[in-house]
Amino acid sequence: MMTIKLIATDLDATFLRADKSFDRQAYQVMVDLAKKQNVTFVVATGNHPDKVAKYFAGANQDFTLIANNGAEVVEQGEIMKTYPIETAAFQPIVETVLANRDRVSMGLVFTGVTQAFMLKEMAALGYGDRKAQQYFKDLRIVDSLSEINEPILKMTVDLPDFERPFMEAVNNRQLPIHVTTSGYGAVDLVNPAVNKGVALKDLGDQLGILPEEMAAFGDGLNDLEMLQLVGHPFVMPNADPELFTYGFEEAVADSNNDGVLKTILADLL
Repeated sequence: MMTIKLIATDLDATFLRADKSFDRQAYQVMVDLAKKQNVTFVVATGNHPDKVAKYFAGANQDFTLIANNGAEVVEQGEIMKTYPIETAAFQPIVETVLANRDRVSMGLVFTGVTQAFMLKEMAALGYGDRKAQQYFKDLRIVDSLSEINEPILKMTVDLPDFERPFMEAVNNRQLPIHVTTSGYGAVDLVNPAVNKGVALKDLGDQLGILPEEMAAFGDGLNDLEMLQLVGHPFVMPNADPELFTYGFEEAVADSNNDGVLKTILADLL
């Protein structure tokens, strides 16, 4: 049995099924075993904390949460650390989105600590702000960037089947920004010093847990740095094809068949 002190997992298409559910009975068994063996369970996601709370409604939520692709770390409901984006990057990203307006299904959303913001011109793109309302709590439509009055942890835009060209366009502008994708059209932009791996390394330093004592599960390129950090990385059978080129171990089942929980219970605890 390998020595594991921390297990981290992505949510969408990794821990969660397509309908956002999971095996709650197996999850509670895992939580109890992890507690008994003093193993820290971490959820590392591109989602906002409020969205994660909805997914786990009625289930144990004592886990540490790395939210917004590493830009926010939350412990017991308390924000422990944030990594905001420099405001100088806002307008150039808006311009890059507008230059690709015909590819957009959801315009650019700015995720802050307490609410999300969307420019009116972005709300007019794709499916409008209706799609954004499904994913972002307290979405505020604003006329200009000057109305954004709190630190922004993440910017998100949806461009189905156009993620890579958009990311390349952003990188060509050499902005103080890190751009990644969780797949399915979603592109996230965060502080350049931030990704799930950075946040997980910081957390391990606080807890006295070495990377080689960690396991992690992921399916998208926004999980890559986290998977490269840990000693025991697992990719989902349904993962982005590029992740299979790194030699990571494969989970025993895909996300729709609770592969994370099955792998943890069979091999890690």
